[in-house]
Order: sequence, then C-alpha cells, then structure tokens
Amino acid sequence: MADIGEKLRSAREEKGLTISDIEKTTKIQGRYLTAIEQNEFDKLPGDFYVRAFIRQYAQIVGLDGKELLSEYHQDVPESKPDEYVENSIDNKSEEVKKTTNNKKNLWKNYLPRIAVGLGVVVVVLVVYVLYAHLSSGNQNNNADSNVTVSSQSSSKKSSKPAVKKKKAAVKVQKIDDNQYRILGLKSNRKLEVKSGDQAISVSIAINGTVQWQQTMSANQSHELTLPTDATSVTVTFGNDNGTSIKVAGKKIPYTATSSYRTITLLIGKNQDSSTTTSSSTTTSSTTQSSSSSSSSAQSSSQSSTTQSQQSSQSSSATDQNTSSSAGSSDQNDGGSDNNQ
Repeated sequence: MADIGEKLRSAREEKGLTISDIEKTTKIQGRYLTAIEQNEFDKLPGDFYVRAFIRQYAQIVGLDGKELLSEYHQDVPESKPDEYVENSIDNKSEEVKKTTNNKKNLWKNYLPRIAVGLGVVVVVLVVYVLYAHLSSGNQNNNADSNVTVSSQSSSKKSSKPAVKKKKAAVKVQKIDDNQYRILGLKSNRKLEVKSGDQAISVSIAINGTVQWQQTMSANQSHELTLPTDATSVTVTFGNDNGTSIKVAGKKIPYTATSSYRTITLLIGKNQDSSTTTSSSTTTSSTTQSSSSSSSSAQSSSQSSTTQSQQSSQSSSATDQNTSSSAGSSDQNDGGSDNNQ
C-alpha cells in the first residue's frame, strides 16, 4: 500500500504539476513539499504545519485533505494542543492586536516630539532662506557695480576706432546673357556646376582647354578648383533648364532658356582696357618726344641758318672793304702819276 507522500506525488504527476508549481500556489517552500512526498515529516517546522501543509497540497492536486489525513492518521504525527494554541490564528491575532496597540501608544507618545522637531526645522529653513536672499541681494549689488566699472572700461577701450580690413567679396558683372566677369577671386576658387531635374551633358573648359566633361544625372553637382592662372572658364550645358553655376559660393545670375547653352566666365579685370591705356600713354609720350625733337631740330636749323646768314653778311662786308681799299690805292697811284 502506497504511503501518503507517494499518493500526493502520484496525484501531482497526473495533474502535470511540478514542485515549483505547488510552491507558487500554496506559498509553501519546495523543501517542505519534497519532505512531505518522502514522508520526512521531521524536517517540517512542527506537527501542526505537517497536517496543514498536507491539506493544502492535497487540495491543489485534487484530493480531499481531511480524508487523506484520516486514512493515513497513523503515518502523520498529530499536533499537540499547546502547539496548536500557540500557532492558532486566534492567538496570533491577539499578539497582533497587542503589537498594534503598543504601536499606537508609541505614536501618541512621539507625536508631540515630532511636532516640536518639525517646528524647529521650519524655523531653521525660514532663517536660512532669508539669509540667502539678503546675501544674494548684496552679491547682485556688487555684481552691478562691477558690471558698471567693466562696461565703462570696455566703452573706453571700444572708443578707440579699430580698423578692420574688410575681406574683398567676389563680384559678378554681367557683360551679356552668356558672358560674365568675376572680380575679387582670392583663395576660394571653387567652381560648382549643378544639373537640373534631368540628366544633361556638361563640359568645363579653362583657358580654352577642356578640363572636365561628363553626363550628369538629375540634381547632381560637381566641383572644380580654378587654377590661379585661369583667365576664362567656359561651361557648356546640353540643356540649361534648372542648372546653376557658382564661383566661390557666388551664383551666376543667368536665366535658363531650356536649350543648349554656353556660359563664359572672365576671371579678373579687363586686360584690354589697361593695354589700351598703356599704349595711349606710350603714344602720347612718343608724340611729345617727337614734337620736342622736331622743335629742337627747327631751332637748330634756324640757328644754323642765322649763323650762315651772319657769316655771309660778314664776308660781303669784308669784300666791300677790300674793294674800297683797292680803289683808294688805285686813286693814290693815279695821283702820284699826275704829279710826276
């Protein structure tokens, strides 16, 4: 004949339950449940708990606990009356009542002390808040005075005019619808070309030489750094609809025509005007030098002519004097002959 522990274990296994399942349901520790199945009742806390645990166990596995205890009353130890009384619910409730009453009395005794303590804490907090408020007011006054002094000193420093060199911005001058001049290009020499809503063919030529040529997909951009010796940039679009060109972040303000388009960018100032100016300056200086040379030549010729005229006049005068002296000598000879 099976004992009570084996019967409980068989009923548990038929239900498909484990010791852990029984423990979760009854709140009885697993080691006590295992001891019951092995009929090791001495491992339980007391005889009263043996019978109580067996009833709970039997109820979970579908057995009648009272019938099971009466059937195996010889195997299960009977609880002693004193132990039952000590562990009965009524006795425990009395202990709980006593403990509760003691706690209530303790609260009544401690309430005045707690109230006094709270009052002291409140007073301390009020004093601390007032002190902090006053000290913060003094600090704000000091800070205001410091700010006034620092603002005066900073205003004195700022009164001195600070000369800052303004960075020359890139300028775009429109020559015509397809030609623009770029001025003020410095370290940032990036050329950005962006396509529109459709794929187009794009080519970039610098100083007449093609540097990049490709079919760009829709809304694609390409960057190229312009060399320092670049004087002209030619950008050719297969279709300029939605396209854009930027030089150093400055957008070229051309209007799309939805057709084949060539945009020419001239880098730097117009060199032809400076060449024309220098050539005109050279021509004027040459003209002035030639005029001065001609005037000096004229003055030289005039002086030489004057000198030749003067020399001819002096020679004619000499000839006249010679002829007159010769005539006088002839007259003298004739007179001497007549005298003879």
